[in-house]
Amino acid sequence: MTGFNRIVLFVIAVLGCTAVAWAQDDPVSTADVVEMVKRGVVRVMNVSIDDPVAAAWAGGGSGVVFEVDYANQTAYAITNHHVSGNASTSQVKFWNNATYRAELVATEPGIDIALLRILNIPDESGVPEDQRTIVPVPLGNSDLVQIGEWAIAMGNPGSEEGINTNRSNPWDDFLLKQTVTTSVVTGRDTPLEFMVGIWRQNQSDLGFQYGTNLDYTFRISVPINPGNSGGPLFNSKGEVIGINFYGGAQVVMQNHNWAIPINLAKDFVFQILQTGRYEKPWLGLDIIMPSYIRSPASYQEFAEKYRGDDITVYGVRADSPALRAGVLKDDIILEVDGRVFATPEEVRRYVFDLDIGDTVELLVLRQGHKERLFCEVGPKRKYDAEFSV
Repeated sequence: MTGFNRIVLFVIAVLGCTAVAWAQDDPVSTADVVEMVKRGVVRVMNVSIDDPVAAAWAGGGSGVVFEVDYANQTAYAITNHHVSGNASTSQVKFWNNATYRAELVATEPGIDIALLRILNIPDESGVPEDQRTIVPVPLGNSDLVQIGEWAIAMGNPGSEEGINTNRSNPWDDFLLKQTVTTSVVTGRDTPLEFMVGIWRQNQSDLGFQYGTNLDYTFRISVPINPGNSGGPLFNSKGEVIGINFYGGAQVVMQNHNWAIPINLAKDFVFQILQTGRYEKPWLGLDIIMPSYIRSPASYQEFAEKYRGDDITVYGVRADSPALRAGVLKDDIILEVDGRVFATPEEVRRYVFDLDIGDTVELLVLRQGHKERLFCEVGPKRKYDAEFSV
């Protein structure tokens, strides 16, 4: 065989392997994805001994099972804090109408995520996977999600279809039985005025720090139906890339809905399962905006009229790592760990990716002189969260 022929065969082999890889990566239909993942999507209904009807209307939505422990007859599911974070016990209903009791393991209003433990599930360890009634879904990598990527939202599974369904029960009518909606990811960022808005709107019911610890969210044009909150957002491979948490349920054209990146939810649930607690890295700096900002309008006015191009320290939280490190109000942050950041939002995301106990080197400009300070990363405090970094 000549060298030329060997090269040709090698190229053909490479192209053949590439074709196989492409074929494996080809997206399947939405119906195929739904069939793949429906056994891990659940409906969540809160339970109250005193007033079960009121509890149902006060909370409830969807969730997604990501882990099954047959030895202990339990499964773990992710949902929203605003779905189950205020209820110690919930009912979880699967696609085949099987219903189990679930208990709240942990909740975090700052990222609107809650972890449920589903109890007394059947032992299906000896059953082939395609015959099991409960199958956990794979959690994807939200860092890889691109704008324009196809996405599928699911929620509230139930065996009854919508046609000729009895709608005499307002709970069923409000939440529907099962929904699947599709469109694309339209953004990987979070306008701060939006976060300030939902924080102010919900802090009295959902906690003072509600929605304040999100690094960013996915903006999606996927419709979020009533009851989709807490449900999974899938990619075309059937991997969870986000948790649906905010949508225009009463709006005909839903082009601005929101999902929490699954990596943020994974960080929370695996910290809880491994250590029993969840800690968000924090320095104690007000660099996004002054602490007196309380509404979207005041934030927009501040951002448009008063916020400069520098990363200015508007305040230092009491008894915080930044205060102990010597950071002062009106300092200008030039570098963090030797890196120059264009916006305080970028600094915020960088800090949130650090580990508790790490040391951060800050280069600040103070009254015309440069100061180098070293700040140990601490856990963000629930009572003092707001939008501090």
